[in-house]
Amino acid sequence: MSRDHTARPERWLLDTARGVRGKLARAVGWAFVAGFLTVPQARLLALACHRVVIENATLDAVLPLAGAVAALAAARGLLVFFSERRAAAAAARVKEQVRSHLYRKLQALGPAGRAGEETGPLVEAVTAGVEGLELYVARFLPHLALAAVLPPTALFFVFPAEWRAGLVLLFSAPFIPLLMVLIGSGSEILNRRQWGRLSRMAGHLLDLVQGLPDLKIFGAARREAEAVARVSEAYRQGTMAVLRVAFLSAFTLEFFATVGTAVVAVVVGFRLLGGGLSLADGLFVLLLAPEFYLPLRTLGLSYHARMQGTAAAERLVPLLSLPGPEGYGGTLPVQAGPPAIRFEGVTFRYGGERGGVSGIDLELPAGSLTALEGESGTGKSTLVRLLVGLARPEAGRITVNGADLADLDPAAWRKRLAWVPQSPFFFKGTIRENLCLGRPTADGAEICAALEAAAADAFVNRLPLGLDTELGDRGAGLSGGELRRLALARAFLRDASLVVLDEPTAGLDPENERLVGEALERLAAGRTVLVISHREKTVRRVARVAVMAGGRLERVVAPAEFLAAMAGEVAA
Repeated sequence: MSRDHTARPERWLLDTARGVRGKLARAVGWAFVAGFLTVPQARLLALACHRVVIENATLDAVLPLAGAVAALAAARGLLVFFSERRAAAAAARVKEQVRSHLYRKLQALGPAGRAGEETGPLVEAVTAGVEGLELYVARFLPHLALAAVLPPTALFFVFPAEWRAGLVLLFSAPFIPLLMVLIGSGSEILNRRQWGRLSRMAGHLLDLVQGLPDLKIFGAARREAEAVARVSEAYRQGTMAVLRVAFLSAFTLEFFATVGTAVVAVVVGFRLLGGGLSLADGLFVLLLAPEFYLPLRTLGLSYHARMQGTAAAERLVPLLSLPGPEGYGGTLPVQAGPPAIRFEGVTFRYGGERGGVSGIDLELPAGSLTALEGESGTGKSTLVRLLVGLARPEAGRITVNGADLADLDPAAWRKRLAWVPQSPFFFKGTIRENLCLGRPTADGAEICAALEAAAADAFVNRLPLGLDTELGDRGAGLSGGELRRLALARAFLRDASLVVLDEPTAGLDPENERLVGEALERLAAGRTVLVISHREKTVRRVARVAVMAGGRLERVVAPAEFLAAMAGEVAA
């Protein structure tokens, strides 16, 4: 498959199809042979009619000709079947290659490299977008090749039989692709607009599904359902507008093909009346006239497949052309034990100007427990993304035990990390499967030890199936505090030397907050831990507090000093 993703979408489509040109060539070859067989089929049928009408031949005399016509028809059907199978196989191969490459691209980029793409449109691009390439490869490209070779082949046999009819076919043929392009240009704009609507609908619907519990709680589910119905109705009307244009183009193509065949019939009729043409030759030309227009009409009907493929490519090419993650392709190994982290003049801005952090100088000593404090939007999450390798500093550097993070082996660095977000991710599966996500080889004893360290063993043991209890999507079936403790157990099981936590106790009741806090202290033993938190009880457990403000590091203080300053601000 071509790697040039910076070209125009249709150029990228053609480059991608080159990888299956062998299958497409065989598909076109079978279809060409099937089309070529219309010539002897028309000749035999015309000859049979000539013998019956002019020579008054008996049934026995024309029966061999009729049998030959039927055999040719069966052979054509078989060849078309082989051609369709080859074209479908080529399209399936292209979809497999594009989808695989897109998966690898998105996985390599990670959450920070998707240029603001949301999950819904990405899923829609990987599914419906890739599926939209099928008709382009399996229909449009073979029909384009057949439209280039079959009409000239038909003319090669028509001109010797009746050159006047051949001229009619020759000069009427260009009108069909011309009208196809003229009408298709308007349809292409509508089709591209529909593609954009579908992408927005995918993102909106995913957001609604994810927020459905909150919508039910606040009684807004019905209102949002009505909004979805309105958007769906608008999309339906837009789709019907595209279909109206498509039907108009099909009617126009059929009209010109019918007119061309009618003119050929008139020419043949006058030539027969004048005695300058035999009935066999006249019928032969008349039978070949529709077959002459058929590849052009089929190409016109397949033009919609081209528009659909081009619209899909316009969505896929920008994703495939996103620059890969830079600066994290080193080969240096990561030293064992808790790492010493240092931010040296680190600057990163989203889009070059907004948000981010600027001139951060921060040290996380090996084996330390540090809290990152600051209001929302001060750059705490950005700093964490830089630390775990999801983004690269625009200026400055991050060192790990004195070595630049950019020089470390990315895979080895990620193996040493454990990330516990504020809303931990749990997929639909058993508790055991979710815990082993970061360490698939863990045995039962190790899992039990991790659960005990995270104070999660008590509630897991109370469940009817214990570790084999099925969780719903996003951990449905357990409370927020229980999910936080399971997330900490997963971090224990991973046995990482650097642990980053984002608001591990936010929104928890006092008892769950106490249990999570105690588990956090146990997790910090022998590890370097960075925790983002606004909770006073959590801050009291750390050794130092780094305060962020306006994207800059304001100060690094002891917890008592930080809490005293906060109390003074509240009192004031």
